[in-house]
Amino acid sequence: MIKKTLATVVMLSAFAFSHTAMAAGLEDDMKTLGKNYKAFNQASNAQAATAALNNMRTAAVHSKQYNLAANTQAKVPASTALFDQIVGEIDKAKLLVQAGKLDDAKKQGKKIVELRDQGHKYYTH
Repeated sequence: MIKKTLATVVMLSAFAFSHTAMAAGLEDDMKTLGKNYKAFNQASNAQAATAALNNMRTAAVHSKQYNLAANTQAKVPASTALFDQIVGEIDKAKLLVQAGKLDDAKKQGKKIVELRDQGHKYYTH
C-alpha cells in the first residue's frame, strides 16, 4: 500500500514538474521571439536581420515541439499549425533579406506579429 502511494506521488510530481518545465520553455521561446522580432525591425544590415530571423525561427520550432509534447490540450493542432505559419513567414522574410530587400522583409515580418497575436488567443483563453 505504501509503495503504491509513494509511486503515485512520485509519478504525479514528475508530471507536474514536466508540465511546469514545458510552460517555462514556451514562455522563454516567446520572449526570444519578441526580443528578436524587435532586433529584426531595428536591423540596419542583412547580417543583423538574418541573425534575428534565425533566432526567431529556432524559438518558433522549439515552441512547436513543446506544444506537441503537451498534446493533451485540444488547442494543440490549431496552435501547431500557427507555429508552422510563423516559421513560413520567417523564411519568407529571410529570403527577402538575402535578396537585399531589407525594407520589404520588414514589411513581410509584420505578418509574424499578426500570427503571434493570433496565437496568444490560444493561450490566454
